[in-house]
Amino acid sequence: MVVNQVVMLLTNPYKPDARVRREAMGLVESGYQVTIICWDRAAEYPAYENDNGIELIRVHDVRSSYVVGWRQLFYLPRFWRKAAELAIKLDPDFIHCHDLDTLGAGWTIKRRTGCTLIYDSHEHYPAVMSLYLPRPLIWLLALWESWLQRKAEATITASSILRDEMITSGMAPVITLGNFPNLEAFTEVTVASIKSERLALGVPEDELLVAYIAGFTRDRVLLPFIEAAGLLPEVHFHIWGNGAQRDQVEEAVEKYDNVIHHGWLEHDRLPTVFRTVDIVYYGLRTDYPGAVYNAPNTLGQAMAAARPVIATDVGDLGRIVHETGCGLLLGDATPQSIAGAIEDLKDKNVRATLGERGYAAALTTYNERAIQKRLVNLYEKVTAGSNHLRLEEEP
Repeated sequence: MVVNQVVMLLTNPYKPDARVRREAMGLVESGYQVTIICWDRAAEYPAYENDNGIELIRVHDVRSSYVVGWRQLFYLPRFWRKAAELAIKLDPDFIHCHDLDTLGAGWTIKRRTGCTLIYDSHEHYPAVMSLYLPRPLIWLLALWESWLQRKAEATITASSILRDEMITSGMAPVITLGNFPNLEAFTEVTVASIKSERLALGVPEDELLVAYIAGFTRDRVLLPFIEAAGLLPEVHFHIWGNGAQRDQVEEAVEKYDNVIHHGWLEHDRLPTVFRTVDIVYYGLRTDYPGAVYNAPNTLGQAMAAARPVIATDVGDLGRIVHETGCGLLLGDATPQSIAGAIEDLKDKNVRATLGERGYAAALTTYNERAIQKRLVNLYEKVTAGSNHLRLEEEP
């Protein structure tokens, strides 16, 4: 039997990256050989590793850091060259590029090996970079993405809104693979584990625990969430995460006795913590162009844990919450509106109803197995030479 070799390119060190791991495992379990070539900018992780059948090659000899804006342009081409050298030696059947910052290298590898190019657009990359780069560079990024994307045999997005825009502009075939977790990991969390976690967090069972569990990128509405704690001193606010807003978050947390910042949450602890909290908050800036395309992991994890969400009504985030009825939507995330939504969810029965709606949707559509099945189906269709992927299964 011929085993298809898939090489994935990634510009983070794979700690692991939840979306990338989900897709890679789905392919491995379907008989593909998957190697991820990723960029460990600070050489913090092993250069070679095997993650349950996924081969990892981490590039260590291109040193850089994160959130350096346009200066990354001095380092990124060096990673592309190194990644292309490594990938070409593997002679892949597929080159799977995670985000625009790897697509140029993928195009080089395709030209050198004749492999199939898959573009996996986790988010609207030019819009995300608008928070960090000057406008002329954003314009060039958008042009570059449009040109490179036409070299790919298929495009994957995490956002149904971005998918529709790409199809309208002639970028077919495009399918959506959202960021949704393995439900088994959440259902396996025991009542005893939840009680133990609440005890460790110092939160009595009869008191309300509201959480933010995600990155601190500049598109997130974090400070109003913290300020809402001043309006609800009887509610426990716990935050897990790290990123560009960390200094502001830590400064704000110091003002309130009922807010705790725990730092980054390890991947294997996600199910337990999500099951432990009572309410999950996730706010995106409505004045940020990329917010409409954001399809957060946090939303899928809250649904898998049967926990209600409080979220801003923007893009895929708002669409999924509205369609599933899994939480409350805010037109604008202010301390007052966030506190008001928390007040509305103090009733345990209301929380249970919203949480159950989210979990029911997770069982049928918004889960890892459904996403992996769609990815394998895409690979099979591309292998068979299908020029137009059927989109009837799109959620």
